[in-house]
Amino acid sequence: MTYTEAMEYIWQIQTGAAIKPGLEVTGKLMQYFDNPQDRLSFIHIAGTNGKGSTAAFISAIYAGQGLKVGRFVTPALFSRREQIQYAKGSETVYITEEEMAGYITRIRRAIDRMRSRGDGTPTVFEIETAAAFLAFADWNCDLVVLEAGMGGRADATNIIRTPECAVITPVALDHMKFLGNSIAEIAREKAGIIKDRAPVASARQDGGAEEVLQQACREKGCRLQTVSTEDICIRESSPSGTRFDYKQYKNLNLSLRGVFQVENACLAVECAEAVRKRFPCSEEDIRRGLANAVWRGRFDMLCADPVVVADGAHNPAGLNRFLESVNAYYKTERKIAVMGVFADKDYAKMAEAAADAFDRIYTVSPPSERGLPADMLAEQFRLLKTTSGEAGPETVSACASLEEAVGIALKDCRAPEKAVLFIFGSLSLVKGAYDIFGVSSGLNETP
Repeated sequence: MTYTEAMEYIWQIQTGAAIKPGLEVTGKLMQYFDNPQDRLSFIHIAGTNGKGSTAAFISAIYAGQGLKVGRFVTPALFSRREQIQYAKGSETVYITEEEMAGYITRIRRAIDRMRSRGDGTPTVFEIETAAAFLAFADWNCDLVVLEAGMGGRADATNIIRTPECAVITPVALDHMKFLGNSIAEIAREKAGIIKDRAPVASARQDGGAEEVLQQACREKGCRLQTVSTEDICIRESSPSGTRFDYKQYKNLNLSLRGVFQVENACLAVECAEAVRKRFPCSEEDIRRGLANAVWRGRFDMLCADPVVVADGAHNPAGLNRFLESVNAYYKTERKIAVMGVFADKDYAKMAEAAADAFDRIYTVSPPSERGLPADMLAEQFRLLKTTSGEAGPETVSACASLEEAVGIALKDCRAPEKAVLFIFGSLSLVKGAYDIFGVSSGLNETP
């Protein structure tokens, strides 16, 4: 198969099939390849928000030492090739179209045999996970930073046996159809990546999640290291970066923008401390990794005049963290938003949070069948204004496209007084913003 044929295949194979969380099908698929994942070392990351940033910090810490660090990214922002990559030194290498086509061809043969035996059909995500394991084994990765997809316990990535460390980023309400109706229930799903006697590093948790993780660690005999917010001292934070102290580490620097990145960086530090016996690293390794980490789509500045910031804040918890930085960095400026979210998110709560943060809001429909129609999101803002009696944004307008919304918003940013434009919501929307402003991913990608 060519790369294009491979991409068409993995989408067509799942047509009409529902997502059924579980490890049975993934396990049978990997058996056809003699379980390459069992020959790899993993840092396994689950959580609701912050997985990508935390993974970027961890990867940079070890790649900076000269280790070959594989990374499975979910979801990708620019291209499906972005999902499977490795870093070594300052270089990041993405899976090639030829490599991906080759792995999917091999996986297709295995799936044909599975179907003939009545062993089920893998989902798109299970196929991508299998391709990632094959690539990481062929690349002889020293370490793999593996992001879980939707959950943890029943996620395809959880086929791995014993991670070097299980990392849990902040748990919040999302994917409730599959994971549960409370933070505690969702935390139990995320805690499913915790394995016997493997160390665990966790972000600060709310809503009963911390108790769930502590119980899981007791049951599995694991040492739990949690980010201590009392030991964080932010020295300086601006759109140019952040300087902070954490425990014995003084004057750490982050180039990644966003106040929220500090806790993600501290979680990466806790992970590095937890695996130090197997993967030693110095304070300089940590310092260099945090400073050099790159993660697109999170409080990323696409334009300087006027200032345009893009962020994949796609659920209420992520939006709240994004708004912390909006308000911290741009206290006095007028703020204009272009917003688009998926219909299966709690868009009413997101609208409530965003209503008071921006002077004008333009809503758009993300380019996906899951996208919430722009007029429905705009109506949600108007309903809030009517029922609350508060001022809210000056105007809320639904636009036919992202291009139209950005065009109108840019005019608003220049007159009568300058303003900052924020484009946020689903990652598919954020990718469109990069295209509009001509910001390259560096992938030379084919979708």
